[in-house]
Order: sequence, then C-alpha cells, then structure tokens
Amino acid sequence: MKLAFMNSVCPTSTLADLLAAGREYGYEGIEFRPEWNHGDGIELTASAEQRKEAAKMLADSGLEPCCLSPGVKFCHEDPAERDAQRETLARYVDLAAEVGIGRIRVFGDPLPNAGSRRRADNYQVQADCLARAAERAARAGVRLVLETHGNFRAFDAGEVCFRAGYPPALRINWHLDHCLSHGEDVDEAYRHVKGLVAHCHFELVDDPAGWGHVQRQMQLLAADGFDEFFSVEVIHPEDGPAVLARHAAGWAELKGTLGL
Repeated sequence: MKLAFMNSVCPTSTLADLLAAGREYGYEGIEFRPEWNHGDGIELTASAEQRKEAAKMLADSGLEPCCLSPGVKFCHEDPAERDAQRETLARYVDLAAEVGIGRIRVFGDPLPNAGSRRRADNYQVQADCLARAAERAARAGVRLVLETHGNFRAFDAGEVCFRAGYPPALRINWHLDHCLSHGEDVDEAYRHVKGLVAHCHFELVDDPAGWGHVQRQMQLLAADGFDEFFSVEVIHPEDGPAVLARHAAGWAELKGTLGL
C-alpha cells in the first residue's frame, strides 16, 4: 500500500509546487479535489493545452496522480438532477483520462432515512446510475471509487456495488472515519467492503484510538493484498507542509509497527 495526499492540504500551491512537496516528504501519489479553485488548475475548465501540460508534469514527477475527487453524487431523488450529475461525471472521466488519473471518487450521501423503502429505492437508483457510469469509465481506463461518507456507510457502499453487479470499474473509497461516526467499527465495516476497496482517505489526529483504527484498517487490507493508496485528506490547514511531514512520519511508524 502507498501514501498519497489530497491537494486540499496545500490549496494555493501550483501543480509544480505540489509535486515538489510530495517528493520532499516521500509521498508516492497525489489526489486532486476539483471545484474548490485550488492552485493546481486540475479543473473541468482546463484547456486541452493545460491538460496536456499537466499530464506531462505528472508523468515526469515520480508521483502517481491517484484520484480525482469531485462532488458528483447520484443519491438525488430528482431524475433531472441525476441526469445532470451523469453528464458532469462524463466530463470528469474525460479530464481524468487526458491527465492520466486512474480513479474518480464519487459520493453516495446523503441517503434518505424517512422509511417507506426510500433507502432501498435509493440504493437501486444509485446502482443503476453507477453501473452505467462505470461502463463509460472503463472504456476510458478509469475506475470509479464510491466513498463511505456522511451517512453512507460501508454497508451502504457494499449494497450499492452488489446491486450494480460489481462492475470492474466500480470500487470503494473506504474513508473509515465516516463509518466510525455512524456506528460501524473497523472490522464490521471491512466485512462490507472486503475485496472492493481501491482507495482510502485518512487523517491522523492526536488521538491514540484513532491511530489504532487506521492501523487495524491497514492490517485488514494488507492481509487481503491491498496495494492501492491511503490518501491524506486534510481540508485547508494553516500549515500544509507541516501536515505533510507529520503524516509521512506517522505513516512510516504505522507501517513499521505492522511490519509492512
């Protein structure tokens, strides 16, 4: 398994500066959160020439552009809104393919909780949309990673993937913190995403219990042969370089403890 960071750690940095920081602190990948006007320019508005230049910089950098993480979601109950999201995701697939980014994160929350089969119906709506989107992503050489986020737990992500028929281009971004906050412990969450995880978001806070949760997550995934990215997601901190340094050191400590 490999270490990456999201550009939100250093939101005003140019692409060149992000890549330099990643190399300095020993990262292996970089993730981009578009729609927030970060300084790197990896956005739908990037021109063909800008995309080509970014692809070359990334290819020459030694860091893998591991994920593009927009806010696309198919949990909307309005079909017109889902259609609009589908069109937006198609544009992100093109952007990812042109820049050389192998994964696109999508959201599945908020799920409705009002009864009357709305949750089950929402699972099916999302599954149908994502199955179609995964076909297009696969043709472009990109995978979609459905994030456990908000009230969209590991159980929910596993259920949507099941209903979608487990297309190869649809996998899960296991953001453990959201599972924990909604009552799923690490082992319980893992049972629902086992064999489907293609990306992880994490943050190391000053809490021994939190470190223990991440360590258990790493242990479970390592036993399953996971060789993808754990990506540091810290949103607009005051001192981005300090966050990068601290997480690189913490990651090395965790891997050492596990003998990885």
